[in-house]
Amino acid sequence: MSKVFVLMVTLLAATAVYAQIPLEGDITTNTTLTANNTYLLKGFVRVQSGVTLTIEAGTVIYGENSTQGTLIVKPGGKVIADGTVNSPIVFTSEFTKPGASRPPTYGDWGGIIILGNAPINIPGGTTAIEGPGDTYGGTNADDNSGVLRYVRIEYPGIAFSQNNEINGLTCGGVGRGTVLDYIQVSYSGDDSFEFFGGNVNAKHLIAYKGWDDDFDTDFGYSGKLQFLVSFRDPAIADQSGSNGFESDNDGTGSGNTPLTSPEWFNVTLVGPISAAGAQFNNNYKRGMHLRRNSQNKINNAVIVGWPTGVLPENLGTINGAINGTMYIKNSVVAQTTKSLDTTKSNNI
Repeated sequence: MSKVFVLMVTLLAATAVYAQIPLEGDITTNTTLTANNTYLLKGFVRVQSGVTLTIEAGTVIYGENSTQGTLIVKPGGKVIADGTVNSPIVFTSEFTKPGASRPPTYGDWGGIIILGNAPINIPGGTTAIEGPGDTYGGTNADDNSGVLRYVRIEYPGIAFSQNNEINGLTCGGVGRGTVLDYIQVSYSGDDSFEFFGGNVNAKHLIAYKGWDDDFDTDFGYSGKLQFLVSFRDPAIADQSGSNGFESDNDGTGSGNTPLTSPEWFNVTLVGPISAAGAQFNNNYKRGMHLRRNSQNKINNAVIVGWPTGVLPENLGTINGAINGTMYIKNSVVAQTTKSLDTTKSNNI
């Protein structure tokens, strides 16, 4: 066999292996993305109710910047993204591709939004998700939106509109039938992980050098979160104030049920202060901001290198601490300007 023929076969094989396939619009039939191709999310790509999107281990999916490429799993739809330790599934910026016009950066594309039929505390039981505005919420606590396991999400968090960014991984009304395990969000332009209601459990989550909050819970989220770690870039923080945890029952601190009451286990939040006197962005605020009637149950946490370790705020949250429905146990706060800030604890 001639060397020229061998070279031609090799080039053809490479073209087949690295073909890039656009993904856009609605996914209305069961679809599988394979690891021998790459894919480009163009605009809001929605997995419709009754449809399953399967993503093979090792698959790479790029998000298009100009169209705010975002993957949205609608209530009743499923994504089966089941990677492995040696072949993770990667969602990343189109600017990570060889020959890109610039380096990748925060908020290059949208992110992953999973929406389900589990309970939220919004009157009427459903509401629209931030960003694309799709509806989520319901009455099925066991709702199953699929699997995300061994997945990396890089450079997400694009601003959909002013002060309205998409997070790295957004879960809205996601039920406990869903599996979230071994997920890393890196360089998110907004929160790394946010849970709007629902009760999905998640473990082995990494928030790496995000812009806003690392882990955010709202609207009655009540799942279990364990084996979490976050690391911050001292120079990068959001003007709204960046925190390790931020938790609200809702925007007004109402008593709407179910109350936001996640359980956190084995958490490490590494803030921007690497040593005494180190410089950091003054938009950094707290390792944990627990407010607006949220009832967090936190166990075995290490909060290190934040200006303030813990800020409990609002009478509902404080009363929860008094009666035992909100607590922090077996935890360490270190290398902070103030470990516990109670100046706003009596605000209603």
